[in-house]
This record gives sequence, structure tokens and C-alpha cells, in this order.
Amino acid sequence: MHTTYVGLDIHKNFIQAAAMDEQGTILKEQKFKTTSAEIERFIKSLNAQKIYAAIEATCTWYHVYQALDALDVETTLVNMRRTKTIAESKIKTDKLDAKTIAQCLRTGFIATSYIPPKNIMEQRNILRHRMSLRKELTRYKNKIHAILLRNGIQHPYSDLFGTAGMSFLKNLTLPDTEQYSLTSYLNIIETLLQEKNQTSKNIETLGKNNQQAMLLTSIPGISYYSAMIILSEIGEIQRFPHPKKLSNYAGLAPRTIQSGNHVYHGRILKECNQNLKWILDQCTHIHIRHCPNSLITKLYHRVEKKKGTNKAIVAASRKLLTCIWHMLMKNETFKYNNDN
Repeated sequence: MHTTYVGLDIHKNFIQAAAMDEQGTILKEQKFKTTSAEIERFIKSLNAQKIYAAIEATCTWYHVYQALDALDVETTLVNMRRTKTIAESKIKTDKLDAKTIAQCLRTGFIATSYIPPKNIMEQRNILRHRMSLRKELTRYKNKIHAILLRNGIQHPYSDLFGTAGMSFLKNLTLPDTEQYSLTSYLNIIETLLQEKNQTSKNIETLGKNNQQAMLLTSIPGISYYSAMIILSEIGEIQRFPHPKKLSNYAGLAPRTIQSGNHVYHGRILKECNQNLKWILDQCTHIHIRHCPNSLITKLYHRVEKKKGTNKAIVAASRKLLTCIWHMLMKNETFKYNNDN
């Protein structure tokens, strides 16, 4: 069977492609637009019985992946940070990158990234949209706090953006430019809150119709929203054969360096799924406050006494994630005295 290996260096408006045969001979190099029609035209021009393709994980990768998948091209998503041949290259051009990606794919020396199924990808989109709304709300709330500080205004509200706090802000009298900025920011916040609430309702509906999400909500501190984030960021739980692998993915495991008989455990890994790490941190804090007798909380207090709050919350988050792994693998609800 004639097999062709294709490397695609993807940009916003164009793709630089390189195709080679099983011996590494360049068959074709071409630059074309990122449209589905152009991708199809290039793939069909190769006249190969079997095509393997590798693409970079850029902002437009999923559209390219879908186009290739529709053409029965077996596609790999490249982890550029771990594919050192490309990441550490002294000379970087689009043509060279495309050829290097194809060569690494052909020889098997390529680090891959996980490609979620379509349903998980759609869940990620709506959940990451909800997270972006939260970030925007925080940004504009901070701008209003800055206006109050600049004008020496203090307030008695624990939640400045609750019903009473918003009424207080709307009735403030400030200099013209500050008044204009305040009114503008308040309008933006009200719009963002409406979008956030509507999106949260949609996520809650998704969670109630998801059996795994319902399992996770049996853990004190995990809501429909956080359960859906955890599930969408993990993807298919079966790809993690052990909870330690999942902890590494979430950035909750210490860096390990072994040389001969010496083993060194350093700080926790920074290269991780930041969304999963963030939501576990949030859920762990809530769990500790509302579930004082669980093993997760007891572990937190035990580590806190010896190593401080920061390391304690990491240890507790790792314990929580281990429980989640067992729950999803065994299809069980949370057990307060689970020793896993």
C-alpha cells in the first residue's frame, strides 16, 4: 500500500504543507488557504492509498482536523513543546517546519496531544466560554474598584456587585469622565452577568443529563458547572491508566529527576491543563470548608501543619482528583471514608 506522510504548518490564513513517502523523499510542498475546499484539493492531489497527517496545535487546528477527518486522513495533533526537533530548531521557516513535522511523523519521533471526540469538544467550548465570561467580569469589576479608590470612596457592602451594591454604584456622583467610565463599566457588567447566568443554565442542563457529572456532584464542593469542567478537560478517563497519570496531567504531581540511585522530587509540574488545575483548586477549598470529616480535609490539615497552606491544598487537590478517577472508572458515587 502506497503510504504518504503529510506535515502541516498551520497559520491563521494559510497552511504550509509537505508530503513525503515511506523513504522520506519529498513528494510535494504547497502553500494554500485554510478552507476545507483547499485542504481537500491538496489531499486528493497526492493520489495516495493511505495518508497520515500531523498538524500543530494552533488556534485553528480543529477546523483543519475536521476537514482531514472527513477525507479519511489519519491525523495526529503535535505537541510542539515535547517535539524537541521542532521546538528547539535554530532555523525556523514554514517550509522547514512542515517538512520536519512530516519527517517526525514518518519516523515515529513525534509527541502527540489528545484530540477529544466531537461531543467533548463542544462541551469544552461552552464551558471555556463560561470561564471567559467570569474573567471578563473580574476585569471590569476591578476597573470599578479602581475608580472608587481614585475618588476616595468607601462602601459598606460585602458584595459590591450585588443588588444593594449595584444600586449604590448607580447613584454615585463623580466627575464627568469618571462618571462616564463608571456608567459604561456597569452596563458591560450587567450584560456579562446576563450572558453568564444564561450560559450557567445551559451548563446545568448538560450536567443533569450527564451520568458522570451527576456522580461528581456527589462530592461536596463540586457543582454542575465544576463537574462539567472537570469532565470536559479530562476527556475520556480511560486514557489515564492510573490516577498518577491524571495527577501529572493536572499539574498536581511533583517533578521527579532520577539519576542512578538518586531520586529528586522538585516542585509541581507547570506544563499541565491549567483549567483542570484551577477548578480542582476551587472545589478543594469549598470541600474543606463544608466537609470537615472527609479524608481529603483530614489530609489537608495534616499537610498544612507540616508544610504550610500551599502544599496542603495541592495535596488535597491531588487526593480529590484520585477520588474522581476511581469514581469515573468504577461508576461510583463519592465515599467520605474512601482510602483510594
